[in-house]
Amino acid sequence: MVRSQPAAIQRLARYLVLTAAALLMVLAYRRILHVNQTTVALSFLALVQLAAFGWGLEYSIYLSVFCTLLYNFFFLPPIGRFTIADPQNWIALLVFLAAAVFISRISESERRQTTISEIRRREMELLYDFSQQLLMDEQVHEVAHHAPQLIASIFAFPCVALYLAENDRVQFSSPGNEFVSIDRLRAVAQAPDAPRFPLQNARIVPLKIGLRANGAVAMIEADYSDGLYDAIGGLLAVALERAAALDRFARMEAAREGERLRSAVLDSITHELRTPLTAIRAAATSLLSQPALVESQRRELLSIVEEESFRLNRLLGHALEMARLESPGIQLSLRPLQMQDVIERALEESRAMLRGRKVSVDLPSDLPPVPMDGELLGRVFHHLLENAARYSPAGSPVRISARLQQNRLLVSVQDEGQGIDEAEQPLIFGRFFRGCRQPRQMQGTGMGLAIAKAIINAHKGGIDVISRPNQGSTFVFWVPARSGKE
Repeated sequence: MVRSQPAAIQRLARYLVLTAAALLMVLAYRRILHVNQTTVALSFLALVQLAAFGWGLEYSIYLSVFCTLLYNFFFLPPIGRFTIADPQNWIALLVFLAAAVFISRISESERRQTTISEIRRREMELLYDFSQQLLMDEQVHEVAHHAPQLIASIFAFPCVALYLAENDRVQFSSPGNEFVSIDRLRAVAQAPDAPRFPLQNARIVPLKIGLRANGAVAMIEADYSDGLYDAIGGLLAVALERAAALDRFARMEAAREGERLRSAVLDSITHELRTPLTAIRAAATSLLSQPALVESQRRELLSIVEEESFRLNRLLGHALEMARLESPGIQLSLRPLQMQDVIERALEESRAMLRGRKVSVDLPSDLPPVPMDGELLGRVFHHLLENAARYSPAGSPVRISARLQQNRLLVSVQDEGQGIDEAEQPLIFGRFFRGCRQPRQMQGTGMGLAIAKAIINAHKGGIDVISRPNQGSTFVFWVPARSGKE
C-alpha cells in the first residue's frame, strides 16, 4: 500500500492537469478569442492527442469525455445547458467523441510502439556489448568463469547461474545466492526442447548449438522481453563453441608443429649422424680388410675414427642438452659467481678450437658477483666461442666484454667473421637453422645458439645479435644482476 501512494498521487495530478488545461481552453475561447465551433473541436482534438501520446489511453479517454461535455455545455446551443437544440449538432457531438477516442487509440498505439522500439534498441545495445566482451575470452574455462558475472553486470540481473555439461558444475555470479539447483539446470541441458516447469522469478535457457545443448544458464528475471533471455543463451552458446573450436585448433596446430619438429629433428640428426658413422665404418672396414697397412696409414684411419666418434658424441650431447633445457622441470643452481671465473673456465675448455686466435677479455675491475648457474652459463660461452671460431677466418681475434647496466649484467662475444644477413638474424636462435652464406661442408648441428638462448631464458635474461655482412658479429646476452628473492 505504501508503494502505491506515489503512483496514485501522480495519476491524480495528471487528471487535474488535463482538467485545468481543458478549462483554460474554454475560458480563452469564451472570453478572449471568440472562435467558431470548428476551431474549438479541433483544439480539443489536439489536446486529446497530446494526452494520449504523452500519458496513454487512460488519460486521453477521460479527456475525450470531459471535452465532449465542455463542448456541449459551452459551445453548442442552447449554451449553458447539457442539451442540444439542433439535431445536426448531435451528429457533430458524436463525431467529435468518436474522433477523440479514435485519435486516442492511434496515439496510444504509436506511443506503445515507440516505447517497445526504445526497449528493443536498448536491449540490442546491451546484447552487442555482451557479445563484444564475450569475444575477449578465447578459452572455455575463461568464458565459463567470467560469463555469469558479465551477464549480471551488463543486464543488471541480481544473480546468474551457468551450468556446463562438460564438467557438470554450476558457476554463480553471486556464490551466496544459489537460487537454482544443479539438478534443474542439468535437466534443462539434457532435454532442451522438453516442456519445463517455470521457476519463480527466474528464467532458465538451454545453451543450444543446433540440436544439442552443452549447458544451461539461469537468470533472475528483470524487466526485459522474452527474446532477450533466449538471445543471451544463444550468444553464450556460440561463445563457448567458439572457445572450444579455438582450443581444438590450437591443439591441432601444436600437434602439427610437434610433428613437423619431430620430422626436422629426425631429418637433421639422421643427416648429421650419417656422415661420422659413414666415416667410422669406412675407416674400420679398411683396418679390418687391409691388415698390411703401413703404420702411417693405420694412424690416419684411427685418427679419423677418433675425430668422427668425438663429433658423433657432440651431436648426441647437443640433442640431449636441448631436450633437457626445454623440459618444464629444469632447475638452475644459482649462486653468486664472478664473471671472470666463468669466462676463464669456458676459455680453458674451448682452448683446442680457439688455437691460433687471440682472445681478449675486457671486464671492469669492480664487477660484482652475479647469481648464475656457472656450469650452464659456461655452456653459453662455449657455444658462442665455437660459433665465432667456426664462422670467422683462422687466426682472427675474438673479444669478450661485460658491463653492468640497469641491474643487468651485459656480456658480449665479438668476432670478425663474414657476418649474418639482416633477414636471417631473427632466425639464427632457432633449432637446426643454418644460414645461406654458410658453406655446405661446414660441420655443426645448428643447435648451439638455440641451446644458448634456452639457457639464458632459464636465467630470465635475453640474448641478441648485432651483425652486418663482412663486418663480423657481436652476440650480446644479459642476466639479472640480482636474484628475484632480493
